[in-house]
Amino acid sequence: MLSIWQRQYVTVECAEFPANLIPMTLRQLRYPFLALFLYAPVVLQADVIHLKNGDRITGEIKEIWDDNITIEPEYSDKFDVEFEHIAHVESDNAMEVELFDGTKGAYLIEPADEEGNVRLTSSYESIVVALADVKKTEKIEKFDWKANLDVSSNFSRGNTDSQTTNLQWKGSMKTGDHRYNTDLSIAREELNGERTRQRDRLNAGYNYLFHDDWFFAMNLTAERDPVAQLDRRISFNPALGYDVFDDADRVLNFQLGAGYASEKTAGEDESSTNIDWRLEFLWSFMGEDLEFFHNHNIYRNLQGRRNTVFTSQTGIRYDITDDIYLNLQTNYDYDTEPADGAENDDLAFLIGAGMEF
Repeated sequence: MLSIWQRQYVTVECAEFPANLIPMTLRQLRYPFLALFLYAPVVLQADVIHLKNGDRITGEIKEIWDDNITIEPEYSDKFDVEFEHIAHVESDNAMEVELFDGTKGAYLIEPADEEGNVRLTSSYESIVVALADVKKTEKIEKFDWKANLDVSSNFSRGNTDSQTTNLQWKGSMKTGDHRYNTDLSIAREELNGERTRQRDRLNAGYNYLFHDDWFFAMNLTAERDPVAQLDRRISFNPALGYDVFDDADRVLNFQLGAGYASEKTAGEDESSTNIDWRLEFLWSFMGEDLEFFHNHNIYRNLQGRRNTVFTSQTGIRYDITDDIYLNLQTNYDYDTEPADGAENDDLAFLIGAGMEF
C-alpha cells in the first residue's frame, strides 16, 4: 500500500505510438485531453463533505472539533457542518488527527463503507472510526503564526489635561516542535504636563515540544518603569510547560521555572535567583468573532528584597472585520515590596482597537 505521501505523486507513463498511426481527429484532441489531464489533479485536491441528504460541499477542511467540521469553499467564508448531517468525508491532504482514545498521528481522511464513519490512512496503518470518535484535527503546515497589535489612547483638555497611550504587540510562530513567542507592551500617561506612567515590558520565549503536550521553555523578560523607580529588570528563566489545549479556537498552557534576575531600583543594583510561573489562556466564541484572553506571570526573588511580582492582562476582542477588532482590556500589576514612594499595585483599563495578522 502506498504511503499518504507517495499517493499524491504517482507518475503515469504511457507507451509512445508513431504519429502516422494516430488518426487526425485523435491527434487534434490530444491537446485538450492533455489540458484536462493536467487540470485533474488540481480538482482532486479539494476536500469533500458528503451530506446524508445527498448534497456535497467542496472546499478546504480547516478543522474538525466539537462535533463540527469547519470547511471553507471557494465561493464563501468558512462555516461549520454538524456531524449529525454528515455521511462521508474525504480529503486529499494529510491532517494531524487526535481521537478521544488518545490516538494521534498524521492521517488522510477517506470515506468508509458505513455512513458516519471515516477511514484514517497513514503510512503504517488504515483504521475505520466513527466521526464522533474524532476529538480534533489540524492542518499540517510548515509553520503557523499569529500576531495581534492593540492600540488604545485617550486625552482630555480643560480643567484637567491628561493623555494616555498604550500599545501592545503579541506574536507567536510554530514550526514543527518549535514555538516562538513575543509580547511587547508600551504604556505612557501624562497628567497636567507631568509624566505619571512610563512602562515598557518585553517578553520573548522559545518552547520545544518534546513529548505530547509537554514542552521545555526559555523565557527572557526585560522591563522598566522610571515613574515607579524601576530603572530596569531583566530575568532569564528556563521552565517546564504543559499545553492543556492548543487549538485555533482555544489555548491554555502553563509554565513553572527558575532562573536569574537582575534589577536596578531607585539607583540600587540587585541580582537574585528566582522562581517563575506563567499562564496563557484564550477562548474564541461566536465563530471566532469574540475572543476572551487572560495571561499572567508571577515570580519571586529568592534573595535581596525577596519581593513577589504579579502581572496580568485580561480582556476581550470583538471582530469588526476579518482583521480589525475592538479591544477591551484590564492590566494589573502588583509588587509586594516596591521602591520607596511607589505604590504596590497599578491598574489600567484600556479601550481601543487592534489588528490581527
